This record gives sequence, C-alpha cells and structure tokens, in this order.
Amino acid sequence: MASDMSRKSTYLIRGFNCGSKSRAQGSLLMELLVVCLLISLFLPFLVSTISHLQDRHLLAQTYQDQRTFKAAIDAHFQSQWSRLIPANCTDDASLLLTVQSGTSVPNRLSSRVVSADSDWLKGVDYGSCRIGMTVASNPFDVTLDCHSKNGDRAAFFSCDAYSTGQVTALSGSKRTIQLDNVNVIGLSGMLESEDGFYWYLSPGKNGGTAFWRTPEESGNSLELLNGIERLSIFPLLDSDDNGSVDTLATSYGDFSLKQVRGLWVEYQYRLDDCKSERGIELNQSYESMRGDTWHYSTPCQSVGNQIISLK
Repeated sequence: MASDMSRKSTYLIRGFNCGSKSRAQGSLLMELLVVCLLISLFLPFLVSTISHLQDRHLLAQTYQDQRTFKAAIDAHFQSQWSRLIPANCTDDASLLLTVQSGTSVPNRLSSRVVSADSDWLKGVDYGSCRIGMTVASNPFDVTLDCHSKNGDRAAFFSCDAYSTGQVTALSGSKRTIQLDNVNVIGLSGMLESEDGFYWYLSPGKNGGTAFWRTPEESGNSLELLNGIERLSIFPLLDSDDNGSVDTLATSYGDFSLKQVRGLWVEYQYRLDDCKSERGIELNQSYESMRGDTWHYSTPCQSVGNQIISLK
C-alpha cells in the first residue's frame, strides 16, 4: 500500500516537472517570436537609417571634394594667366590678348579637338623667368633658372626704354641674349622671358575634357588639368585709362594689354571620382556673362568663377 502511494507521488512530481518544463519552453519560444517580430519591424528602419547616414557622409565628402577641386582649378588659372602683362613702366598699346570661341580655331590648333562650347585664349606669359639687371653690352650673358632654347623670346624693360630680344646660345644655366634695341645699353631694368601660348579645352588623356596649353609657335601641347568641361573668358577693360575697370568685354577679338586690367573666368567642372554618383542628382543651370545657359547636375558637376587680376 505504502509502495503504491510512493509510486503515485513520484508520477505526480514527474508530471509536474514535465509540465513546468513545457511551459518554460513555450515561454522561451514566445519570447523568441517576439524578438524576431521586433527585429523584422525595426530592421528596415535601421537599414534605411544606416544607408541615409552613409549617403549624407558621401554627399558631405563630395562637396568637400568639390571645394578641393575648385581650389585646384583656381590655382591653375592663376598660375597660367597671372603674367599676361609685362613688368614694364609704360603700357605698349601694340601688345594684344586674344579671346575667341572654340568654333573659330586658329591654324596652330587645327590638329587639336578644341571644345566648340568653350573659349580659347592666346597671350604671352611674361616673366616665368625674370631677373633684374643692368645691360652692359649687347649681346650679353645671363644666368637664368628656367628652361629655354635657342630662338626663345625675351624682353628688357626699364622706365626709359624697352627692347625685345631672343636667346642665341645656351651653356648650362647661362643664356646669351641678343636685344633688338642697342639704346638700352647702360640701362637698369628687368629682363624677362616671353612665352606665347594658346589655352583651351580639349579631350584629356584619361577621358573627359581637360585644360590644355599649346606653344604659340612650336612645341608640344601640355595637358594642365582634367575635368574642366566648359570655359568662358572675359577681359576686364579700363577704357578711359583712369586705372579702374569700366567694361567686362563679352565680345570676341583682340584686346590691347594697355586696357586689360584682369580676366573674369567662368568654368564648369566634373569630379573624376564622384562619391555620390549613385545618389540623387539635381539638375541646375548657370547663366554665363555671355548670355549662355549652362546645364549641369550636382553634386558631381558644378560651376565656378574667378577674377585674375593683372594690374
């Protein structure tokens, strides 16, 4: 009898334990189901938030890249065009600066693919190599750091006289210069190189459109900067010779350096490695000083403008 009661008690305890275990497993399963449900509800929002933060980071990085590239473009224009005026005391009305449309290409650039939507500029880089001196003889030897070859042009300026000349001999860093005007002998002034160039836009070596420079007379073309897609150039003129800019010239042609005080430059550019190119692009437009409408898409494209002061 006692043995039967003991067995019944054992069975009841075992049944209670099994029931408790089943209820615990059921509770755990329910908790897992709730967790999975919450994950399924919030995961899309979490993924969307992370993606949005990544897009914002890429967009911020793209605009930083824009600012960096724009600064590089401005520095290139400044370095190329800041010496378009000679360092003389008096202005020579015969010295010219040419601005033309890419639809009208000079013979020197006939073998090049010049951008028809952009301007090109022809001018002289005065003084990429420059030294103060007194002319003791003609011809004379002078030591210059810049590269040059026989036939390269040079000019001597003083407040009393001016003379063009050219390199007639080379020996290491020494150049022999022959001046055209013998009346400058005994005068102190500035000797500087004169390098004529065409500046324009043409297809770059790595694709896209690039800023190029070609020597006026002979020599190889040089790609200066890739990624500039459009370019407009406007001389700032002092028409009445009072020292102030009176006119922004929107026409094409030859301009006397006596009147040119600077250049207004407008350009459109594209980032080579745009980090936001998979994002939403916004179509924008820019009204050029020449009345043209430029269409571009931010943030991978943008426009800029700059004043190159010459006097």
